[in-house]
Amino acid sequence: MGRWSIERIDDVSVVTMTSNKVNAMDDDFFTDLQAAIAELQSTDPLPVVLTGTGGCFSAGLNILELYHFDRTTLAAFVDRFGETVLAWFSFPRPTIAAVNGHAIAGGCVLALSCDLRIVSDTDAQVGLNEVQIGIPFPAVAFEITRHALPPERIREVMLTGALYTPEEARTRGLVDEVVEPEALLARSIAVARTIAPDSLEAYATIKAHLLGPSLARISESRERIDREYLDVWFSEAARRQMGAMRQRLLARP
Repeated sequence: MGRWSIERIDDVSVVTMTSNKVNAMDDDFFTDLQAAIAELQSTDPLPVVLTGTGGCFSAGLNILELYHFDRTTLAAFVDRFGETVLAWFSFPRPTIAAVNGHAIAGGCVLALSCDLRIVSDTDAQVGLNEVQIGIPFPAVAFEITRHALPPERIREVMLTGALYTPEEARTRGLVDEVVEPEALLARSIAVARTIAPDSLEAYATIKAHLLGPSLARISESRERIDREYLDVWFSEAARRQMGAMRQRLLARP
């Protein structure tokens, strides 16, 4: 497969993302995710743990690169983002996000697309800060978030764009459990293994039924929401916000 590793540990497929230093989402990242999905589909049907390395699970969209895209190029990227994350969201096996560090914006959406999320108790930030960058959510990201978050927390999380500590993220439903860093992988594998092999077919059926309303809304509204996303992305206000963020990123050592 690509740059990611897939290791079988205690009858669980552990997928480690290594596209770049912070797993920023660009074309290479989605090539790697697609390769991982294809490999998982071709091997034994096992529960899956998705994790990263170092202090970052995924920092979200690669603004440094995407900032220069024209509308046609960005539209194709948004479509690829949607198709790839949607394939992960609907993957018919138990999926556990072992959030080893920062999970921000699109990186947080990827964690939310897993069935359960366990985060390491570090100084990581978790959240959906899109509004703080001046952009909305494309359709797939919007519906995954609406599916995953408790209804009473959706407005706060999406409309403030706040980034939370692991424990703050847990109280808002962004993650399900906070554990010590050294226990993260073992705990995530243990949770994945709570579904017995003979229950995986039932699990896949229940999961498909749970996701059905979200998938239907995506199909119905995707074209319109993604068009509105592009409209805002190329607005003067959003360009100023993203330009300022880009300068901050470039100034980091």
